[in-house]
Amino acid sequence: MIYLHNLKKQFGSKILFNDIGFHLRPREKVGLVGENGMGKTTLFKVITGKESLDSGEVVMKKGIQAAMLAQELETADESVLERTLAGDEKLHRIKLEMDRLEKDTAFHERCPEEWSRKYGHLQHEFEHMGGYQRESQGRAILQGLGFRTDQADQPLAKFSGGWRMRVELARLLLQKPDLLLLDEPTNHLDLQSVVWLEGFLKAYEGAILLISHDRRFLNGLVERIVELDRGRLTVYTGNYDAFERQKAEREAQLEAQAANQMRRIAEIERFVERFRAKNTKATQVQSRIKLLDKMERVETATRTKSVHFRFPQPARTGRIAIRLTDVDKNYGPLKVYEKFSTHLERGWKVALVGENGAGKSTLLKLMAGILPHDGGDIELGANVTRAYYAQHHADVLDPSLTVLESLEKAAPHLLRTQRQNILGAFLFSGDDVEKRVSVLSGGERSRLALARILANPATFLLLDEPTNHLDIRTCEFLAAALADFEGSLALISHDRFFLDGIINRVWEVRGGTVREYVGNYSDYEWAKAKEAEQAAPSASVVKDNAGNPARLDRERKRREAEERNERYRKIKPLQDRLRRTEERLERVMADKAQVELALADPILYQEDHKTRLHETLIRQTGLVKEETNLIHEWDQLTATLEKLENQNG
Repeated sequence: MIYLHNLKKQFGSKILFNDIGFHLRPREKVGLVGENGMGKTTLFKVITGKESLDSGEVVMKKGIQAAMLAQELETADESVLERTLAGDEKLHRIKLEMDRLEKDTAFHERCPEEWSRKYGHLQHEFEHMGGYQRESQGRAILQGLGFRTDQADQPLAKFSGGWRMRVELARLLLQKPDLLLLDEPTNHLDLQSVVWLEGFLKAYEGAILLISHDRRFLNGLVERIVELDRGRLTVYTGNYDAFERQKAEREAQLEAQAANQMRRIAEIERFVERFRAKNTKATQVQSRIKLLDKMERVETATRTKSVHFRFPQPARTGRIAIRLTDVDKNYGPLKVYEKFSTHLERGWKVALVGENGAGKSTLLKLMAGILPHDGGDIELGANVTRAYYAQHHADVLDPSLTVLESLEKAAPHLLRTQRQNILGAFLFSGDDVEKRVSVLSGGERSRLALARILANPATFLLLDEPTNHLDIRTCEFLAAALADFEGSLALISHDRFFLDGIINRVWEVRGGTVREYVGNYSDYEWAKAKEAEQAAPSASVVKDNAGNPARLDRERKRREAEERNERYRKIKPLQDRLRRTEERLERVMADKAQVELALADPILYQEDHKTRLHETLIRQTGLVKEETNLIHEWDQLTATLEKLENQNG
């Protein structure tokens, strides 16, 4: 569907792409990953024609429509729904012409047949393109992304940047382009909207190229991972977890090959040095020099700098970190909390979840002391200090300050060298510390805001979407640091994988109350599923005159049970065979990788190792054949199972 052919792009001395290529197939869902600054967003702009290339070309199948969700927004003077419906120019033109004809009463009276013919043709085309369903579909998408019904008709300018980004996402989803390019689509969504979007994209009929730091979102959606790293593009089959495994194996193999090559090079160089001056060895020396010149060096994975930090362990505090008693909070006539009471204890790491408008951010800001409360008491425990990380960095970062000045303002007690050391841990070094906050990227602002928290240690951290604009590696470092933190924590995040490794409680915020679930986010999901199962209305039962279930209902249940048992008897043996086949295939692939590593060793090709070389080659041939047979068996079993499962619903 789309081919990237020998793309090259350079900004000054920095090479973003160096002759990279990739083929995206129809309906395929692919994750584009790489550290911040590697050029992922630039690649998106190249594909959509918004950025030029130094060389190479993007080849698209004729008629393919591609649309991109950008991280920057333009303001628009229209309502939420109007912006959502914008974008399909042909449909828009048809609707405008229909509206014009409806108002043209003179034409209707003068030529009623001609008017009817034109209007009928437009109406038919509008209906064929889904024009009459478009508004209801747009409203449904907006609702899925967290908008209330009444908000669809409100002015777009009334909403914050994060909500306007949701409108832009809704607009693209409604367009249904053949290729959807999504740059961090979950950044401005809450958990429920992320879950809805994941389900929507799974069923999406077009191709998707996705940039995301949310590994659970990637795991649940993509079929391949494409990594952009220092100008190179590498393709991996499977989701993000599979990518990590394959990358580690590939790097280990390259390290082994490089080590073997270096030993071989050292042997050749010793021979050249030893016999360079001997005329009798001149031919052999020259041939080895040419061999060294022609030898293509094995390049290993060079590690880039990454954020590395840990939050200072806090001083001992009282058992209660914070207590809220009969708290009231109103926004004008809207009562968010009324006589609300709760408490958070030392060592609790709490995720705040709930629908949009439930009051999660309000509760977090009340506990952080950022918002005043209208009644009741909010008390910190003994020796408790707070640090707050805002979702929108403009809330806490002064754009006129430099990076170093911003940190100095947050922690004036630190020496300059101490401040520089902290900034260095967050990848601000050299001239970077003199950059103005106003010119920083989203990822750089996130790192600076985290650095400010680290510079001013607190016993109680309150974080609002801390992973926004961070790459996956930085998210992992942050998760590890928070898991190691011995103080108290309250946070809001849409990243389920990130939450799972940190929290020990979930507070579900709803209707001005909080319901507590003990455990991580997966435990909370399990508990909610059980609640839904128990709350689901039982199947309607036909009753006889005595009020007992009718025989018809008992027969239906018996028949359903028999069908389930029959399906299980057919499917279970196939599932067992598939599991054994997969286990054997993994072992064969691992053995084959070891044999290929052995064959990369130059020593194996020396005269006195001929027997071992022969045995290794025979072993490789056998493993390749077995791997082929196992893959064929796996394909057949998978197809058979899929057919049975589809037949039985």
